Amino acid sequence: MADDGPDLEFLSPASFEWDDRKCELNLAKHGIDFDSAIEVFYGPIILRRSDRNNEERWTALGYSGNRLIVVVHTRRLEVIRIISARRARKHEKREYRNAKVG
Repeated sequence: MADDGPDLEFLSPASFEWDDRKCELNLAKHGIDFDSAIEVFYGPIILRRSDRNNEERWTALGYSGNRLIVVVHTRRLEVIRIISARRARKHEKREYRNAKVG
């Protein structure tokens, strides 16, 4: 059988941090505050590595409440630093629907 989609992963983050000003800007632009965005990390997510700006970054695609969102973040030891959060795009929603627990 063909591999239909990515695996869903589960993380156990120790703590979170973010820049408060960036959180305010993200809320104004995308309607998502970082306190809500951390909910993504307590359920199944699709995790992708994305090296931008000479920094190892990650995207986590998962649910915060009833919204499927993408959270861009970095990892520093056991701390997840939130960079941004936005609603998932159409292709990301499809990818999440096709993912499997693995």
